[in-house]
Amino acid sequence: MDVSFLIDPLRKTVTSVSDGYARAAELIGTDTASGSPLWSEATDPDASVEVITADDSLTNEPLSHGFFMVILTRDDGPYERVFAGKAILNAYGNPPSDIKDQVKTLKAARERVRFLSSEDALLWFEQHAGGAPFNLDGSTEN
Repeated sequence: MDVSFLIDPLRKTVTSVSDGYARAAELIGTDTASGSPLWSEATDPDASVEVITADDSLTNEPLSHGFFMVILTRDDGPYERVFAGKAILNAYGNPPSDIKDQVKTLKAARERVRFLSSEDALLWFEQHAGGAPFNLDGSTEN
């Protein structure tokens, strides 16, 4: 399995892309991208589901507008993460069928993504991450 989907929270779209892992920086419009794993297996480092985003710590850009949540159901229940700006949802290797089924097609990937308002993203961060990395005025000082 090797599938990639471009998530654009401003346009509220999820589209299938070729070579998303290799082209992530180009597709999301950054020089430096970093991945956040949603699922991985310690015994198989060549299998993963991750979201690749711009590495905000290395840019001088203002906070990205547009937020989305990816929800992946794992053994221990739903696992959700919130991201800002364009991103690549990438799945590769041989994950278990319950994980694979959630990301193997464009339709399945779209069902995993929920677009959020700035207010909803701020609330999620406050409830799940001990505080938000931004304020509603767009600044990153909180």
